[in-house]
Amino acid sequence: MTFWQRVEQALKENHITEAELSRRIGFTQAGINGWKARGALPRADIAIKAANVLNTSVEYLINGTVDTNNLKTSQNFLVPILNQELSAGNGDLLPDNDVIQGLLALPAWLRKQYGDRIAALYVHGDSMQPTLNDGDMVVCDSLGWDNSDGVYAIRMNGNGYVKRIQVANNKILIISDNTRYRIIEESLETENIQIIGKVRLVIHSI
Repeated sequence: MTFWQRVEQALKENHITEAELSRRIGFTQAGINGWKARGALPRADIAIKAANVLNTSVEYLINGTVDTNNLKTSQNFLVPILNQELSAGNGDLLPDNDVIQGLLALPAWLRKQYGDRIAALYVHGDSMQPTLNDGDMVVCDSLGWDNSDGVYAIRMNGNGYVKRIQVANNKILIISDNTRYRIIEESLETENIQIIGKVRLVIHSI
């Protein structure tokens, strides 16, 4: 099922019309129909409002894997969705201050491991395909390099990226899973790259 198919199912289960949903989230039906026609996800703030109206969660609407009957129990906790994107492409300028755009319910085991040092961000671009697609959401810690290779949120020359990071032969390798993009090499002493944290969870948009 797609995001919008799950919305339609939730509308039926809650006996709410699309017109009523539109009114309660403060967005036009024409705008919703435009997203549906393109198969696109709505803005995060709209998705959050829709999930609240439909008594479910954003992550359920996106990937359908969350038990919606258990969202408000101790098995889940809320993390911030930051109003910035990580580029799987040519880079996005990261703001100096994080702006919280919404909240996302996640399994409690993430809290045990990372406490409040974790947040969700959207990804755009194609450089990490097939691992990450445009519009996917990643949940990252903010603990920097954890001494193991993996997919990380990084700042490079002031821009935000999500890339696969490997350390070998005293070099940092910045790797795109899409082979059309070249591997970037930097020395371990470089000041051009700041590793923000590791991707711990991926919520696919479709």
